[in-house]
Amino acid sequence: MTSSDNEHPTEIRLEVIAASAEPTWADNWNFRSYLFQNVPSELVDQTVHTLNKEISSKIDCTKCGHCCREIQPFMDASDIAQMADGLKETPEKVLAQTKPEDHNCVSFLKKPCPMLKDNKCTVYQFRPRDCREYPHLDKPDFLAGSVGTIENYGTCPIVFNVYNRLKTAFPYDPNIDYIGDSNPEDMF
Repeated sequence: MTSSDNEHPTEIRLEVIAASAEPTWADNWNFRSYLFQNVPSELVDQTVHTLNKEISSKIDCTKCGHCCREIQPFMDASDIAQMADGLKETPEKVLAQTKPEDHNCVSFLKKPCPMLKDNKCTVYQFRPRDCREYPHLDKPDFLAGSVGTIENYGTCPIVFNVYNRLKTAFPYDPNIDYIGDSNPEDMF
């Protein structure tokens, strides 16, 4: 852990973050439902944006690079063209490293990202929009995108810390079932 703020230490140990994902999975979904039902979305957004700014300033993504090793960004035609231009390659050569996904997008064939070298993106100036916007915590309507947040909880130290601090900002009783009869896995 690292932080000068003893009240809310910032966890950066990837093994701790990854190990906590499965045991807190149901609680994270329950908390998401609590937020939907009890906290105005504007207040959630404001809090998430403030926490994201604070926590992001404490974490050097180039010392982590975990997202580039574990997550496959979705890329559309403009992302491919931009990357190809930056690499001085043809779009077809970049596309040869990808597989089709939903919504006219592609992702890289394998992990880690083939553009990652020494925890740094070799196409940083030309990286796909999905990478530029990651971890997507500065966007409006956090709750609408919170499925991805829960999915990335065990991968990204920023997501992990923001979501845990959000639980502190909006305390709730985890013994109350805010989801109801539905299984979170069946919701999507």
